[in-house]
Amino acid sequence: MEKGKIHNKEPESEMVIVPSYKVFSREKRQKLQELTIIMNGYKKKNMWNPSEEISIKIFNLGKVIRWVKAGDINVDYTLKDFLPELQDVLNNELYDFDRVIISGHHGTYYGRIDGTLGGEFFNGLSIDTLKNLLNTSITTKHVNSLILLGCQTAINKLMERDGIAWAGVLPNSFLQFGFNEAAPVKTDELDLSIIREILEIQTLVSLFKNDQNSGITIDTIFQRIMKIKRGNRYLGFRLNNKYYQYPKHFVE
Repeated sequence: MEKGKIHNKEPESEMVIVPSYKVFSREKRQKLQELTIIMNGYKKKNMWNPSEEISIKIFNLGKVIRWVKAGDINVDYTLKDFLPELQDVLNNELYDFDRVIISGHHGTYYGRIDGTLGGEFFNGLSIDTLKNLLNTSITTKHVNSLILLGCQTAINKLMERDGIAWAGVLPNSFLQFGFNEAAPVKTDELDLSIIREILEIQTLVSLFKNDQNSGITIDTIFQRIMKIKRGNRYLGFRLNNKYYQYPKHFVE
């Protein structure tokens, strides 16, 4: 994300993360990731073979996770804790963002046009909430790219139509990128590779938008997206307000 000029200084490049490291340190994030993997394993086992023993393990591990997050087994970090920090960032006139990256598990179903995000920190962040916050912020007026790292964020019903679902979040973005199926987990090397490539593509978008002598064209950006090392993943994206699927993967 680009940070705007401050006290007549040249712009500085800065990544702003919410929740911040003040809220969740690197060590705490690592611990939560490890505990979440264990919790997901318990839940999977309990789904296929329910037992009182697994249910007790889930209950007790939930206490541990809440303790790590909030320092109290009876208190959890929730959406209500997240939103004020996000609003503070979006209301900070010192910021002038050129990209927004949204990471989290995307809860949706083929055929529906709504979706919510959740993960290790909290659940329940909806598309409508993000529309209300991001589309009206003074800090996101110049966003060139919206990068969505959750599952099924770029299926037809969620990104194809102007102003609908994810296509309606920061709709003036030159690039809106997502997945047309299940996204790779964040510990997967493929996930990290795709993120690196998308950031390289974002640089091309910025050059196209801001440097008339760059030689970058829309086709340059399109062809670069087609070269993403995606494994066998289906990708979806909007480029210059036109929707694409790669490869073709029509779902309703």
